[in-house]
Amino acid sequence: MTHADWEDLLRAHQGAVARFAETAGKLDDVAWHARPAPDKWCPGQVAEHIALTYEKLVSELVRPGGGMRARLPFWRSALLRWRLLPGILRTGRFPKAPAVREIRPPDTPRAKAVVLEALQADASRFEGGLTQARKRGEGALTHPYFGRLAPHKMLGLIAAHTEHHRRQLPGASAE
Repeated sequence: MTHADWEDLLRAHQGAVARFAETAGKLDDVAWHARPAPDKWCPGQVAEHIALTYEKLVSELVRPGGGMRARLPFWRSALLRWRLLPGILRTGRFPKAPAVREIRPPDTPRAKAVVLEALQADASRFEGGLTQARKRGEGALTHPYFGRLAPHKMLGLIAAHTEHHRRQLPGASAE
């Protein structure tokens, strides 16, 4: 991966975070807490999920083992990386899978401004930390289902994940 390719990935990631924050920022307090169905997350919980995801990724960059833990045996993670990951990175479409405990949102989300500020701050710390780790030849991070991912794959995946959840918010365009 060239420096220019990495910069393209960073811009795509920054765009996904900015679009998520913009879409979520337009919601009023009623919409922030409104569940589309009894078993679905409200927009505030979706935003909490994204914020928690970045928090865990930053934790692992700072302290190896401080992020999410792999849930599957190595061979199964390798199979999923081979079969599913390329399609997710290409299309941004995710198969149905439950959120792991570490990134599951609370029943009642925090205030919108608090969540979006935390999300944007941790997304920025994630980019900076991952870029520095990559320069040192490090930066592989743990995904619960895919196992350890190289920096460029994790950056692409988290950008796609953020965009995937942005499209679930009320008022989201299909971009």
